[in-house]
Amino acid sequence: MADFGISAGQFVAVVWDKSSPVEALKGLVDKLQALTGNEGRVSVENINQLLQSAHKESSFDIILSGLVPGSTTLHSAEILAEIARILRPGGCLFLKEPVETAVDNNSKVKTASKLCSALTLSGLVEVKELQREPLTPEEVQSVREHLGHESDNLLFVQITGKKPNFEVGSSRQLKFSITKKSSPSGLSHTV
Repeated sequence: MADFGISAGQFVAVVWDKSSPVEALKGLVDKLQALTGNEGRVSVENINQLLQSAHKESSFDIILSGLVPGSTTLHSAEILAEIARILRPGGCLFLKEPVETAVDNNSKVKTASKLCSALTLSGLVEVKELQREPLTPEEVQSVREHLGHESDNLLFVQITGKKPNFEVGSSRQLKFSITKKSSPSGLSHTV
């Protein structure tokens, strides 16, 4: 398993769905807890409950979604926006999702480029595709069962993106020093 740059003291979220095998989820969480140590935290959140979760803005350094072995998670625009909201500035998302290799406008399964665009539209930057891999026969069956999607043109794609180093919508008071031009009498006024 890649360690995704996770180190001691970090706060990590694992997003899973009904296609995620329980033993694989538990194994991933155990490995992540070993990486984050006692100072860090690993939170586990079901994708269907993420929008109702009580996570505060900027809660996590790293979010892993769809990365539980055997998972066939699809990410809606609302889920991606929520993930961007709960990531800390500078935090990273690592996401894995089945994608179509051919454009099918009637499909709920996106192409890799549409998935990258969706991540960018959610507010993430430095979005890039890390890896493509074919689906195993078990994963093809899981896509059929859990997503109701049948296609011979599927691949898994792993993508990463970062939250900008600032909060979207954050504000800061600016201080201005405005000097009026000299009046005819030679006096100047500072406001």
